[in-house]
Amino acid sequence: MFAGKTEHLIARLRRATADGRRVKAFKHVIDNRYDATHLVTHTQDRFDAVPVPSAAALLEQSADADVVAIDEGHFFKEALVPVVEALRARGVSVLIAGITHDAWGRPFEPMPRLIEMADEVVVRQSPCRVCGAPAPYTQRLSRVDSLHMVGGLDDYEPRCVEHFTPLHDPPESR
Repeated sequence: MFAGKTEHLIARLRRATADGRRVKAFKHVIDNRYDATHLVTHTQDRFDAVPVPSAAALLEQSADADVVAIDEGHFFKEALVPVVEALRARGVSVLIAGITHDAWGRPFEPMPRLIEMADEVVVRQSPCRVCGAPAPYTQRLSRVDSLHMVGGLDDYEPRCVEHFTPLHDPPESR
């Protein structure tokens, strides 16, 4: 979070477009921060994106793409894994941005499985808002009511291992 993942994704898409490749970017419909039909960085850089309600819909709408980008891959849950496998089997380059740990400090599925499948992994970490060390965790600051909660600067902040406090009782255990 706040490490430039979407910024990096947009830069890769622009490079692929400049190389003459057909690109298509997707975001989950629950991620309507800033703009429902664009990938948008925290600095307001934009790239056209198709909002989809599920990983299956993403697969259906990417038939003509050479490169598929998926922002906030963790929002698509485990259903994203076979979709990525199907895209790769078609020869599509797949770019995915997402966070690796949830607010409880657990691996945020499906990101660990997608990392295992990847040809390349780019790890981007923000500085911890407490001490400035690399921050692999995201500290939830506002009320929690579900596992997949979209938020911004008022809801989350990057934290290092030392300053991260995992939340108790994830929503699925209530």
